[in-house]
Amino acid sequence: MTTAPGWGSWSFDPFLWVALLVAAAWYASMLRRVRRVTGRPVGPGHWLFYFSGLAVLLVALGSPLDPIGDDRLLLAHMLQHVLLADIAPPLLILGIRAPVLPLGMPRSVLQRVARRGTLGRVWGVATSPWVAIPAWAAATLVWAIPAVFDYSTQHPVLHDLEHATLFYTGIALWWLIITPLPSDRREPGMVRLAYLGISRLASAAVCLPLTFLGHTMYPLYASAPRSYGLSAITDQRLAGASMCLLEFLVFGIAVAVVFLDALSRDERAQTLRDVAASQP
Repeated sequence: MTTAPGWGSWSFDPFLWVALLVAAAWYASMLRRVRRVTGRPVGPGHWLFYFSGLAVLLVALGSPLDPIGDDRLLLAHMLQHVLLADIAPPLLILGIRAPVLPLGMPRSVLQRVARRGTLGRVWGVATSPWVAIPAWAAATLVWAIPAVFDYSTQHPVLHDLEHATLFYTGIALWWLIITPLPSDRREPGMVRLAYLGISRLASAAVCLPLTFLGHTMYPLYASAPRSYGLSAITDQRLAGASMCLLEFLVFGIAVAVVFLDALSRDERAQTLRDVAASQP
């Protein structure tokens, strides 16, 4: 029997650390550019969200959640999925919302990613409600199928693909809900909250059975060594209850964010127009 990973054991994955450092450096360069353009620094209401999102990714992929969730605790694995799909994406998007993204990128790059640019048109389709919501729901539900879940957990390449799809469909969904850029696609706040509510149905289809079923659903975790004092059924119920609680908190916070965003969006858009008009 292999020794169970400890809660204090953090892994050092060079690829993960390099990716996070590159993302941090890219964001810092955007903050410097915004300061040059506007004459004032970007406040913590942006960069605190972004760097918190990077920290959440580090916890999800570099903390003990990763090895413990591989074949020991379903609770750790499900928490990892929530962090990747529902916690890190909105934090990162809140960090790059206007004015950071539109003013922090060189104009040549911005033209390519703008709504009428090549990449912008592709991203516009990916973040439309008819694509983003079904894609996120499909990733959530398909990877939670017991046979798929257990198989992917035991195959590293497939496991990495699982994490990537959860993260990127999370980015698309939360981009649709937060709408960080001034654009002609400005859904009312209640519509965006309806999108979020619909997406939560997929989460409920995963977390509620885990919480209330009287038998285990995942053979890999049912037969795992009981290294942390939790029976298989207790582990499963805690996994489901933790997911449900986090999803409830995410929805509540999203309501507040969308409401506050609706109050300030017109003011931000006018500021961006004024800055753009003053540039040579």
